[in-house]
Amino acid sequence: MITIIVLWILLGIIAVIVILLHFSITAQIDLNKKGFDLKVRYMFFDIYPRKPKKKKQKRSKKTELPEDSFDDFEEFEDNIEESLPVPQTDDTTDKTGEVSEQIIEAKPEKIENNEADENVSVSEVEDKQEDISDIDTDTNVEAGAEDKPEEITVKHEKKGFVGKLFHKKDKGEKKPVSKSKEKKKSKFYELKAQYKKVKPYIPMGWKYFKKLLKAIRFTDTRIVLDVGKEDAYEAAMLYGKVQAGLFNTIAILAGVFTVKLKKADVNCIFDEKKFGYDVHTLVRVRPSTLIAIGFCTGVNFLKIYLSGRRKKKRAAKRRSKELAAKKNEVKATN
Repeated sequence: MITIIVLWILLGIIAVIVILLHFSITAQIDLNKKGFDLKVRYMFFDIYPRKPKKKKQKRSKKTELPEDSFDDFEEFEDNIEESLPVPQTDDTTDKTGEVSEQIIEAKPEKIENNEADENVSVSEVEDKQEDISDIDTDTNVEAGAEDKPEEITVKHEKKGFVGKLFHKKDKGEKKPVSKSKEKKKSKFYELKAQYKKVKPYIPMGWKYFKKLLKAIRFTDTRIVLDVGKEDAYEAAMLYGKVQAGLFNTIAILAGVFTVKLKKADVNCIFDEKKFGYDVHTLVRVRPSTLIAIGFCTGVNFLKIYLSGRRKKKRAAKRRSKELAAKKNEVKATN
């Protein structure tokens, strides 16, 4: 009895989940001169844009001071005045005078030291200039020896019958293949091998991808375009071009997606240069259909993978049998 109750509860939970997944996710798209507006909803909940949450302001608790603290403050102020030292002015003037005298005595010593440093630096610069002149003379002598023209050897091509023979031999030699070409060939073969692995999955994947696109539904679609030119002929030509482009695009979208068109108009305005647009549509997708398509693609891909694995095993067994038969034939002949 308990097992039956548990099963019924599980079935009820599964049924509720299936019903919830059948409710479609709707995206409302509005496009006009004011701008682009997007709203996404699931059942009664707004997914995008979410409403901003109101931040709760923390109330600051006021600290109440006791009445006795105001009485003690006067006593504390009197104690501070007594404890502070009184500044003395006479000593400070004497100290500043001594410091200024020390600064005046130190200045002439610094000036003498600077003059001695300048004399030393001038003598050092003159010595360095003499060394540089000696180095330049040595380099000129070496450059004169190195500037001698080198003997240029020119290979003379052999003429006549012997020259032709050597020329043919040179042509017959194989040129070494560059590493870049080898890398390109290896990449090409790698891509080819990967394509062979993926090739059996492409038709099945394309089939379910088209089903996925058809599961996306455009409902309550309204498109209104206002077109105008100052010249009547130009306005009429523009009206025809816009109308042809609009309905051709709708036909292409209807072939890829599921489109339910409610209104599509192109208004032609004369004696005024104008281009206005107002687009409204609802894009709907059921989560249950997405899950079903994903499950079917996974199962079919697994089937293709297992069938390919079986084929490889059979081919390996055939090769092993053929090798064994060849070995037996060789032993029989010997």
